[in-house]
Formats: sequence, structure tokens, C-alpha cells
Amino acid sequence: MTEQETVDWDWNELRVVLAVARSGSLSGAARQLGTSHPTVFRRIRLLEQRLGADLFEKSATGYVPTMLGDAIIAAAERMSGELDLLKLQLGTDQGQPHGVLRLTCSDTVYTYVLVPLLARYRSRYPQVSFEVIVTNEFVNLQYQDIDIAFRSSRRTAQNLHGIKLSDLILGVHAHRDHPAVHQDQVRLNEHDWIGFDESMTLTMLSGFMREFDLERKVVFRVNSLIGACDAVRHNIGLAMLPVYVAKSVAEIVPVHAGDSMIRSELWMVSTHAQQRKPLVRAFFEFIENEIGPISDLMQTG
Repeated sequence: MTEQETVDWDWNELRVVLAVARSGSLSGAARQLGTSHPTVFRRIRLLEQRLGADLFEKSATGYVPTMLGDAIIAAAERMSGELDLLKLQLGTDQGQPHGVLRLTCSDTVYTYVLVPLLARYRSRYPQVSFEVIVTNEFVNLQYQDIDIAFRSSRRTAQNLHGIKLSDLILGVHAHRDHPAVHQDQVRLNEHDWIGFDESMTLTMLSGFMREFDLERKVVFRVNSLIGACDAVRHNIGLAMLPVYVAKSVAEIVPVHAGDSMIRSELWMVSTHAQQRKPLVRAFFEFIENEIGPISDLMQTG
């Protein structure tokens, strides 16, 4: 494309670009748009040919936008947000939130925090539906079709919009009949441990296991905090568990092991582009009003 040439933008073309960016794949974009993988590929290639430049690069994690792609996606996100707002204003629901929100969180946050919140939200806004990806692996919001993520972290990334929901404390726990429970000062590396699968993005837990030389004592490994909780409940070994989760199980008690607590924070985050969506902003406002109860749950169990 020369400097004198201009591109006539078609919203349907931008929707395809946006779908590829959100899902990170051609097949995911095709599912969103209700079309086929070859059709998405063809429309992206035609647009790239008109522009004379690539919009995406193929990587091991999926389709990653180029600099030009990022600029077009940002513009498309703004247009999408404005269209969503217009739909709300013109709809018969008098501006009430409606549509589909896509969320992701860990198994513990899903079970103990998110489901009760979503139930209350749905009772207030019945025209909103949810799709929830429950995973303990890291989800890149820049390249996945996710509106909002709940993450355990000490801070939120600069390229994300986020609010802190609560402090989060993890401690060593065991079955109430485990010998470690009755010791005044426990030597952690003298007991069997429940460890975590390497697919889990739990940097602080990994550091704790290395610091106390516990990896060699792992006899049971799982990719789920709730799974680890169940293993402790059956007296398989010790595990580092969120305090609010452990307190909900009668058979599980804390182990006194000096300063062995891990302190983190629970955040709710989205991309700045997703924040332009009225539906996302409305959900953030709802959750901000729930921070008190969330914090009480996370810190006291």
C-alpha cells in the first residue's frame, strides 16, 4: 500500500481480526464467528494483502499480533466497545448489562469465591451469562478470548487494569491425625509431602519447596490445589494450602513450622481494551462492592 492509498475498513473484517486476537487461533476465531477455519484464514490474508503487511505472526502459543496488528486491534476494540454501549442504550433492558462474560480463575477461587459471586450477579442481571475457564495454568489475556482473570499475585502487570480483592495467605497443613500436628516445632523435610505439577504457575510455592528442600520428599503430585487439599484430607502427606480452603475441611489443621507462611494477593484483571466493554466495566463495579466479603473470606476462612 502506497502513502497515497487508503483502506476502506469493513467492520466485518475488523471482527475477524479481533476474533483472532482474542482467541489466539484461527479455529478459535472461527468458533466465535460461526464460520470455518479456511474462511478466517482467507479473510486475514486478503486484508494483509491489501495492507501490504502482516497482521499476525505464528508462534508456539498461537497467533501474535504485529505492531500494525496491535494498532488495528486497539481501534477495533474501541469500536466494539462503542457498539456494545449503543446496543445497551437502544435495548429494551434500559441499559441493564447483558451478554456473555468469559472469565478464568484457579480451582480454589472458582469453588470458594467466584461461584457465589456469579450466582448473586445473575440474580441481579439475568441477561448476563458466563463462560468460565478453570485452570491453574497462566492465561495470557492479551492473546486469549478471556474478558477477566482472577489471579494470585503480589501486583498486577502494567499492561493490565486490575483491582486488588484481598490478601491471600498459604500455610502448611496436615490431617488432624498426622504426627506433625502434635509436634511443637516441625522439621518439614522429615515428612512426606504433596507437591504440585510443573504446569501450575505457582512461583512462590516452588520457591518454598526449594528453600526447605522438600521436592525430594514429594510422594504425591497434583495439578490442583483442591486436589492437594483432598490428598491432605486422606492423610497422604503435608501440603502448602490456602488458609481459607483448609479451614473449610474439618479433617485438616495447620502445622506449626515457624515462619513458613506464604503471603500473596488476589487480583481481578483485564486488558485495557476489554475495559472499554460496558459489560466488563459493569462486572468490575459489582465486584468492587463485594471486596469486603471477599477479603473476610480469604483471610479468615
